[in-house]
Amino acid sequence: MKIVIRAGGTGTRLWPMSRQNNPKQFQAVVGDNSMIQDTYNRIRPAVTSVEDIFVSINQSMSGVLAQALPNLAPANIISESESRNTGPAMCLEVCYLSSLCSADDIVASLPSDDFISDAEAFRNLLKLSEKFLSQHQDYILTPAVRPTYIDTGYTYFKAGQNLEADGEEAIYQVAKVVEKPNHDRCQELIDSGIYYCHTGMYIWRLGYIQSLFESLQPEMTKVCREIVSLMKSGTNQQKIATLYAGLEKMSIESAITDKAPKLAMSVSSGLGWSDLGKWNIIKRMLLSKPTSNLTKGRVIVNKAKNNLIYNTNPKKVVVVNDLHDIIVVDTPEGLFISSSLHSVDVKDCVAKIKEKGWEESL
Repeated sequence: MKIVIRAGGTGTRLWPMSRQNNPKQFQAVVGDNSMIQDTYNRIRPAVTSVEDIFVSINQSMSGVLAQALPNLAPANIISESESRNTGPAMCLEVCYLSSLCSADDIVASLPSDDFISDAEAFRNLLKLSEKFLSQHQDYILTPAVRPTYIDTGYTYFKAGQNLEADGEEAIYQVAKVVEKPNHDRCQELIDSGIYYCHTGMYIWRLGYIQSLFESLQPEMTKVCREIVSLMKSGTNQQKIATLYAGLEKMSIESAITDKAPKLAMSVSSGLGWSDLGKWNIIKRMLLSKPTSNLTKGRVIVNKAKNNLIYNTNPKKVVVVNDLHDIIVVDTPEGLFISSSLHSVDVKDCVAKIKEKGWEESL
Protein backbone atom coordinates (compact mmCIF):
# COMPACT_ATOMS: atom_id res chain seq x y z
CA MET A 1 0.00 0.00 0.00
CA LYS A 2 1.00 3.59 -0.71
CA ILE A 3 -0.29 6.31 1.60
CA VAL A 4 -0.68 10.01 0.87
CA ILE A 5 -1.06 12.33 3.85
CA ARG A 6 -3.01 15.39 2.72
CA ALA A 7 -1.63 18.38 4.62
CA GLY A 8 -2.47 21.41 2.51
CA GLY A 9 -5.35 22.91 4.50
CA THR A 10 -5.24 26.09 6.59
CA GLY A 11 -7.70 25.10 9.34
CA THR A 12 -9.35 28.50 9.81
CA ARG A 13 -11.90 27.06 12.25
CA LEU A 14 -9.06 26.58 14.74
CA TRP A 15 -7.77 30.16 14.60
CA PRO A 16 -5.76 31.63 16.29
CA MET A 17 -3.78 28.46 16.99
CA SER A 18 -4.05 27.45 13.34
CA ARG A 19 -2.63 30.12 11.03
CA GLN A 20 -1.82 30.39 7.34
CA ASN A 21 1.92 29.86 7.79
CA ASN A 22 1.55 27.26 10.55
CA PRO A 23 -1.84 25.52 10.28
CA LYS A 24 -3.39 23.05 12.68
CA GLN A 25 -1.80 19.91 11.21
CA PHE A 26 1.59 21.23 12.36
CA GLN A 27 0.33 22.09 15.85
CA ALA A 28 0.30 19.94 18.98
CA VAL A 29 -3.44 20.29 19.44
CA VAL A 30 -3.59 16.88 21.15
CA GLY A 31 -0.61 15.69 23.22
CA ASP A 32 3.01 16.60 22.55
CA ASN A 33 3.29 15.71 18.85
CA SER A 34 1.84 17.72 16.01
CA MET A 35 -1.18 16.24 14.27
CA ILE A 36 0.78 15.35 11.13
CA GLN A 37 3.42 13.62 13.27
CA ASP A 38 0.66 11.58 14.95
CA THR A 39 -0.74 10.67 11.53
CA TYR A 40 2.69 9.63 10.24
CA ASN A 41 3.42 7.52 13.32
CA ARG A 42 0.00 5.88 13.08
CA ILE A 43 0.35 4.78 9.46
CA ARG A 44 4.07 3.99 9.37
CA PRO A 45 3.59 0.32 10.46
CA ALA A 46 0.95 -0.10 7.73
CA VAL A 47 3.46 0.26 4.88
CA THR A 48 6.52 -1.72 3.90
CA SER A 49 8.89 1.24 3.75
CA VAL A 50 8.99 4.96 4.53
CA GLU A 51 9.28 5.39 0.77
CA ASP A 52 5.63 4.32 0.55
CA ILE A 53 4.48 7.43 2.45
CA PHE A 54 3.86 10.68 0.57
CA VAL A 55 2.73 14.09 1.77
CA SER A 56 0.62 16.48 -0.30
CA ILE A 57 1.16 20.05 0.82
CA ASN A 58 0.97 23.69 -0.17
CA GLN A 59 4.51 24.68 -1.14
CA SER A 60 4.37 27.64 1.26
CA MET A 61 4.40 25.12 4.13
CA SER A 62 7.56 23.29 3.03
CA GLY A 63 9.56 24.77 5.91
CA VAL A 64 7.22 23.62 8.68
CA LEU A 65 6.88 20.22 6.98
CA ALA A 66 10.67 19.79 7.05
CA GLN A 67 10.65 20.50 10.79
CA ALA A 68 7.75 18.12 11.45
CA LEU A 69 8.95 15.22 9.28
CA PRO A 70 12.70 15.77 8.72
CA ASN A 71 13.27 12.28 7.30
CA LEU A 72 10.72 12.65 4.50
CA ALA A 73 12.50 12.49 1.14
CA PRO A 74 11.91 15.38 -1.31
CA ALA A 75 10.65 12.87 -3.89
CA ASN A 76 7.84 11.97 -1.49
CA ILE A 77 6.49 15.54 -1.26
CA ILE A 78 3.71 16.57 -3.65
CA SER A 79 3.57 20.36 -3.67
CA GLU A 80 0.59 22.48 -4.62
CA SER A 81 1.40 26.01 -5.71
CA GLU A 82 -1.88 27.16 -4.10
CA SER A 83 -5.03 25.66 -2.60
CA ARG A 84 -7.64 24.56 -5.16
CA ASN A 85 -9.71 22.22 -2.92
CA THR A 86 -9.48 18.43 -2.78
CA GLY A 87 -10.43 17.72 -6.40
CA PRO A 88 -7.33 19.24 -8.05
CA ALA A 89 -5.15 18.31 -5.05
CA MET A 90 -6.04 14.64 -5.29
CA CYS A 91 -5.83 14.66 -9.08
CA LEU A 92 -2.29 15.99 -8.71
CA GLU A 93 -1.39 13.28 -6.21
CA VAL A 94 -2.85 10.58 -8.48
CA CYS A 95 -0.88 11.87 -11.48
CA TYR A 96 2.28 12.12 -9.37
CA LEU A 97 1.97 8.58 -8.01
CA SER A 98 1.11 7.25 -11.47
CA SER A 99 4.52 8.46 -12.64
CA LEU A 100 6.25 6.42 -9.91
CA CYS A 101 4.08 3.46 -8.97
CA SER A 102 2.28 0.50 -10.49
CA ALA A 103 -1.32 0.78 -11.65
CA ASP A 104 -2.10 -2.16 -9.34
CA ASP A 105 -0.86 -0.36 -6.21
CA ILE A 106 -3.51 0.37 -3.60
CA VAL A 107 -3.38 3.99 -2.44
CA ALA A 108 -4.89 5.48 0.73
CA SER A 109 -5.38 9.25 0.69
CA LEU A 110 -5.75 10.44 4.29
CA PRO A 111 -6.16 13.81 6.03
CA SER A 112 -3.26 14.88 8.20
CA ASP A 113 -5.30 16.18 11.12
CA ASP A 114 -7.61 13.39 12.27
CA PHE A 115 -8.01 12.11 15.80
CA ILE A 116 -8.18 8.30 15.74
CA SER A 117 -8.73 6.50 19.01
CA ASP A 118 -7.01 3.20 18.20
CA ALA A 119 -4.05 3.17 15.80
CA GLU A 120 -3.95 -0.63 15.56
CA ALA A 121 -7.67 -0.84 14.77
CA PHE A 122 -7.15 1.76 12.04
CA ARG A 123 -4.26 -0.20 10.53
CA ASN A 124 -6.40 -3.34 10.56
CA LEU A 125 -9.06 -1.41 8.66
CA LEU A 126 -6.48 -0.34 6.07
CA LYS A 127 -5.36 -3.96 5.73
CA LEU A 128 -8.90 -5.21 5.10
CA SER A 129 -9.48 -2.37 2.63
CA GLU A 130 -6.32 -3.25 0.73
CA LYS A 131 -7.32 -6.91 0.57
CA PHE A 132 -10.81 -6.02 -0.68
CA LEU A 133 -9.57 -3.66 -3.39
CA SER A 134 -7.02 -6.18 -4.66
CA GLN A 135 -10.00 -8.42 -5.44
CA HIS A 136 -12.57 -5.73 -6.38
CA GLN A 137 -10.60 -3.22 -8.40
CA ASP A 138 -13.54 -1.14 -9.62
CA TYR A 139 -14.55 0.15 -6.18
CA ILE A 140 -13.72 3.34 -4.35
CA LEU A 141 -13.51 2.74 -0.61
CA THR A 142 -13.95 5.37 2.05
CA PRO A 143 -13.41 4.58 5.74
CA ALA A 144 -16.45 5.66 7.77
CA VAL A 145 -17.34 5.67 11.46
CA ARG A 146 -20.51 5.27 13.45
CA PRO A 147 -21.57 8.75 14.66
CA THR A 148 -21.89 9.29 18.39
CA TYR A 149 -23.01 12.92 18.44
CA ILE A 150 -24.96 15.32 16.25
CA ASP A 151 -22.95 17.28 13.70
CA THR A 152 -24.84 18.82 10.81
CA GLY A 153 -21.64 19.65 8.94
CA TYR A 154 -20.81 16.07 7.95
CA THR A 155 -21.90 13.74 5.15
CA TYR A 156 -23.52 10.45 6.17
CA PHE A 157 -23.54 7.08 4.37
CA LYS A 158 -26.28 4.46 4.64
CA ALA A 159 -24.92 0.93 4.95
CA GLY A 160 -26.13 -1.32 2.14
CA GLN A 161 -25.00 -4.84 1.24
CA ASN A 162 -22.31 -6.32 3.44
CA LEU A 163 -19.49 -7.00 0.99
CA GLU A 164 -16.90 -8.35 3.42
CA ALA A 165 -16.42 -8.84 7.15
CA ASP A 166 -13.47 -9.77 9.32
CA GLY A 167 -13.88 -9.47 13.10
CA GLU A 168 -14.38 -5.85 14.07
CA GLU A 169 -13.95 -4.67 10.47
CA ALA A 170 -16.48 -4.79 7.65
CA ILE A 171 -17.12 -3.32 4.22
CA TYR A 172 -20.56 -2.18 3.10
CA GLN A 173 -21.92 -0.91 -0.17
CA VAL A 174 -22.93 2.74 0.19
CA ALA A 175 -26.69 2.62 -0.34
CA LYS A 176 -27.46 6.32 0.17
CA VAL A 177 -25.61 9.58 0.79
CA VAL A 178 -27.06 12.29 3.03
CA GLU A 179 -25.14 15.56 2.99
CA LYS A 180 -25.21 17.98 5.92
CA PRO A 181 -28.60 17.03 7.41
CA ASN A 182 -30.39 19.39 9.76
CA HIS A 183 -30.34 18.75 13.51
CA ASP A 184 -33.44 16.55 13.69
CA ARG A 185 -32.55 14.55 10.58
CA CYS A 186 -29.04 14.04 11.92
CA GLN A 187 -30.48 12.60 15.12
CA GLU A 188 -32.65 10.24 13.06
CA LEU A 189 -29.61 8.99 11.15
CA ILE A 190 -27.71 8.34 14.36
CA ASP A 191 -30.67 6.56 15.96
CA SER A 192 -31.13 4.31 12.92
CA GLY A 193 -27.82 2.56 13.53
CA ILE A 194 -27.25 2.05 9.80
CA TYR A 195 -25.73 5.41 8.91
CA TYR A 196 -22.03 6.15 9.17
CA CYS A 197 -20.13 9.41 9.12
CA HIS A 198 -17.88 10.17 6.15
CA THR A 199 -14.30 10.83 7.27
CA GLY A 200 -12.86 12.31 4.09
CA MET A 201 -10.47 9.36 3.69
CA TYR A 202 -10.30 7.47 0.40
CA ILE A 203 -8.69 4.20 -0.66
CA TRP A 204 -8.48 3.05 -4.27
CA ARG A 205 -6.49 1.13 -6.84
CA LEU A 206 -4.20 3.62 -8.53
CA GLY A 207 -4.98 2.55 -12.09
CA TYR A 208 -8.71 2.71 -11.46
CA ILE A 209 -8.79 6.19 -9.91
CA GLN A 210 -6.53 7.37 -12.71
CA SER A 211 -9.04 6.09 -15.28
CA LEU A 212 -11.89 7.84 -13.44
CA PHE A 213 -10.04 11.15 -13.51
CA GLU A 214 -9.32 10.66 -17.21
CA SER A 215 -12.99 10.06 -18.03
CA LEU A 216 -14.70 12.44 -15.58
CA GLN A 217 -12.14 15.27 -15.39
CA PRO A 218 -10.06 15.06 -18.58
CA GLU A 219 -8.88 18.68 -18.61
CA MET A 220 -7.90 18.60 -14.94
CA THR A 221 -5.98 15.37 -15.54
CA LYS A 222 -4.20 16.80 -18.58
CA VAL A 223 -3.09 19.88 -16.62
CA CYS A 224 -1.97 17.88 -13.58
CA ARG A 225 0.09 15.54 -15.76
CA GLU A 226 1.81 18.52 -17.33
CA ILE A 227 2.49 19.93 -13.86
CA VAL A 228 3.98 16.62 -12.71
CA SER A 229 6.27 16.61 -15.74
CA LEU A 230 7.41 20.15 -14.92
CA MET A 231 7.86 19.27 -11.23
CA LYS A 232 10.12 16.38 -12.13
CA SER A 233 12.24 18.57 -14.39
CA GLY A 234 12.68 21.01 -11.51
CA THR A 235 12.09 24.03 -13.69
CA ASN A 236 9.51 26.67 -14.60
CA GLN A 237 7.80 27.18 -11.23
CA GLN A 238 5.87 30.12 -12.66
CA LYS A 239 4.31 27.96 -15.36
CA ILE A 240 3.35 25.38 -12.74
CA ALA A 241 1.67 28.09 -10.68
CA THR A 242 -0.17 29.46 -13.71
CA LEU A 243 -1.40 26.04 -14.81
CA TYR A 244 -2.59 25.05 -11.34
CA ALA A 245 -4.29 28.40 -10.71
CA GLY A 246 -6.34 27.82 -13.87
CA LEU A 247 -7.99 24.69 -12.46
CA GLU A 248 -11.52 25.04 -11.13
CA LYS A 249 -11.83 24.73 -7.37
CA MET A 250 -13.91 21.67 -6.57
CA SER A 251 -14.08 18.91 -3.99
CA ILE A 252 -13.09 15.34 -4.74
CA GLU A 253 -16.75 14.45 -4.23
CA SER A 254 -17.92 16.85 -6.96
CA ALA A 255 -15.06 15.87 -9.23
CA ILE A 256 -15.10 12.08 -8.88
CA THR A 257 -16.67 10.15 -6.04
CA ASP A 258 -20.27 11.39 -6.40
CA LYS A 259 -20.13 10.08 -9.97
CA ALA A 260 -18.28 6.82 -9.26
CA PRO A 261 -20.31 3.71 -10.14
CA LYS A 262 -19.21 1.69 -7.11
CA LEU A 263 -18.70 3.35 -3.73
CA ALA A 264 -18.25 1.35 -0.54
CA MET A 265 -17.24 2.13 3.02
CA SER A 266 -14.92 0.25 5.33
CA VAL A 267 -15.86 0.44 9.01
CA SER A 268 -14.52 -0.78 12.34
CA SER A 269 -16.44 -1.22 15.57
CA GLY A 270 -13.20 -0.56 17.48
CA LEU A 271 -12.51 2.83 15.96
CA GLY A 272 -13.29 6.30 17.26
CA TRP A 273 -12.66 9.25 14.95
CA SER A 274 -12.92 13.01 14.72
CA ASP A 275 -11.49 15.48 12.23
CA LEU A 276 -10.75 17.86 15.13
CA GLY A 277 -11.62 20.75 12.87
CA LYS A 278 -13.58 22.81 15.37
CA TRP A 279 -12.83 23.94 18.91
CA ASN A 280 -16.10 22.56 20.30
CA ILE A 281 -15.34 19.14 18.78
CA ILE A 282 -11.89 19.10 20.37
CA LYS A 283 -13.51 19.89 23.70
CA ARG A 284 -16.14 17.19 23.25
CA MET A 285 -13.64 14.53 22.21
CA LEU A 286 -10.96 15.20 24.81
CA LEU A 287 -12.76 16.53 27.87
CA SER A 288 -12.94 13.71 30.39
CA LYS A 289 -16.22 14.86 31.98
CA PRO A 290 -18.46 17.96 31.81
CA THR A 291 -17.53 19.04 35.30
CA SER A 292 -13.85 19.40 34.36
CA ASN A 293 -11.91 21.66 32.00
CA LEU A 294 -9.63 21.01 29.04
CA THR A 295 -6.53 23.20 29.41
CA LYS A 296 -3.14 23.64 27.76
CA GLY A 297 -0.30 25.86 28.95
CA ARG A 298 -0.30 28.14 32.00
CA VAL A 299 -3.99 28.16 32.89
CA ILE A 300 -5.86 28.60 36.18
CA VAL A 301 -9.56 27.78 36.43
CA ASN A 302 -11.62 28.68 39.48
CA LYS A 303 -15.29 27.83 39.97
CA ALA A 304 -15.47 27.04 36.26
CA LYS A 305 -16.36 23.88 34.31
CA ASN A 306 -16.81 22.45 30.84
CA ASN A 307 -14.35 24.90 29.26
CA LEU A 308 -11.51 24.63 26.75
CA ILE A 309 -8.69 27.05 27.60
CA TYR A 310 -5.48 26.99 25.52
CA ASN A 311 -2.60 29.34 26.30
CA THR A 312 0.54 29.21 24.13
CA ASN A 313 2.40 32.03 25.90
CA PRO A 314 4.85 30.57 28.46
CA LYS A 315 5.25 33.99 30.13
CA LYS A 316 1.55 34.58 30.63
CA VAL A 317 -1.10 33.07 32.88
CA VAL A 318 -4.70 32.81 31.69
CA VAL A 319 -7.24 32.76 34.52
CA VAL A 320 -10.88 31.79 33.96
CA ASN A 321 -13.19 32.39 36.90
CA ASP A 322 -16.83 31.39 37.30
CA LEU A 323 -17.48 30.76 33.60
CA HIS A 324 -18.92 27.64 32.01
CA ASP A 325 -18.96 26.07 28.54
CA ILE A 326 -16.67 28.57 26.82
CA ILE A 327 -13.65 28.47 24.51
CA VAL A 328 -10.55 30.60 25.19
CA VAL A 329 -7.52 30.35 22.89
CA ASP A 330 -4.67 32.78 23.53
CA THR A 331 -1.68 33.02 21.16
CA PRO A 332 0.81 35.80 20.33
CA GLU A 333 -1.19 36.57 17.18
CA GLY A 334 -4.68 36.61 18.57
CA LEU A 335 -7.10 35.93 21.40
CA PHE A 336 -10.35 34.05 20.71
CA ILE A 337 -13.14 33.94 23.31
CA SER A 338 -16.46 32.32 22.50
CA SER A 339 -19.31 30.25 23.80
CA SER A 340 -18.66 26.62 22.99
CA LEU A 341 -21.97 26.35 21.13
CA HIS A 342 -21.10 29.05 18.60
CA SER A 343 -17.31 28.64 18.47
CA VAL A 344 -17.59 27.45 14.84
CA ASP A 345 -18.31 31.10 13.98
CA VAL A 346 -14.56 31.70 14.26
CA LYS A 347 -14.47 31.25 10.47
CA ASP A 348 -16.70 34.32 10.12
CA CYS A 349 -14.43 36.18 12.53
CA VAL A 350 -11.39 35.32 10.41
CA ALA A 351 -13.19 36.76 7.37
CA LYS A 352 -13.76 40.01 9.28
CA ILE A 353 -10.08 40.16 10.24
CA LYS A 354 -9.27 39.91 6.52
CA GLU A 355 -11.70 42.74 5.80
CA LYS A 356 -9.86 44.90 8.32
CA GLY A 357 -6.58 44.19 6.56
CA TRP A 358 -4.99 42.62 9.64
CA GLU A 359 -3.42 39.79 7.63
CA GLU A 360 -0.44 39.56 10.01
CA SER A 361 -2.81 38.01 12.57
CA LEU A 362 -3.86 35.26 10.19
